[in-house]
Amino acid sequence: MHQPLSMPGKVALGATTLFGLLYLIFGIAWLAAPAKIAAALGASLLEGAGLATQLGDSAAFFLCAGGFMLYGVFRRQSNYLMAGALLIGLVAPARVVAWQFHGAALTMEPIVIEVLTFIVVFLAARSVRSD
Repeated sequence: MHQPLSMPGKVALGATTLFGLLYLIFGIAWLAAPAKIAAALGASLLEGAGLATQLGDSAAFFLCAGGFMLYGVFRRQSNYLMAGALLIGLVAPARVVAWQFHGAALTMEPIVIEVLTFIVVFLAARSVRSD
């Protein structure tokens, strides 16, 4: 049986649920409406084998991140929460590497969202672990 969580823990789990749903929707969108989600994320669609890779990898990434977060919330399992947090959180430094070494645009808004997601889900994982 789970112990009652502190108010910050409840808030972190609630926000994690919202993040998890958001990322699941992104994953479904990559499969159902790739042009729309690509445009929303500032990307363009590739062609041929590149498109298959782009859709497959992007859908899997978002579905796994969101799924891990939601499973971690509902089962109160910190390991799953951390898996979701790391999947999203590691995108931010990868964006900085892409900007610094490969001429990509420095996209601060997504970086802020990714770092915020990581922090919130990390806090949720800590609150569940201390449960």
